[in-house]
Amino acid sequence: MKNTTIVLFLILTLTFCNRTEQKETLLLADREAPLGWVYLRIYKDKTFEFESRGLERRGNIYSGTMDLKNDTIYFNYSDSIPKAGNKAMLTERLVLYFNGAYAERLEIKKNDLKSN
Repeated sequence: MKNTTIVLFLILTLTFCNRTEQKETLLLADREAPLGWVYLRIYKDKTFEFESRGLERRGNIYSGTMDLKNDTIYFNYSDSIPKAGNKAMLTERLVLYFNGAYAERLEIKKNDLKSN
């Protein structure tokens, strides 16, 4: 009985670890907002998450796929589009959203994106 419990525990642990693996990020950018943070994460598989988070709660996460052409990122959202918009210019230090209700600026912390 003891050996069966140990084997079951190991199987569950390995299964859980595989499911919680994090995707490899190509771009990380963020900024402090008045009552929280705004994050952009772009992954190796061309998916992304744009997150607006408050101080004490998980924020709104907008996700989808992206395309990079020259210095412009085109965000194809799976559901709703945040007020920052769906296009951004990529500079050496910033991601600049330019077609939304407001101009969002995120500071780049990591950038391994390559243009098509």
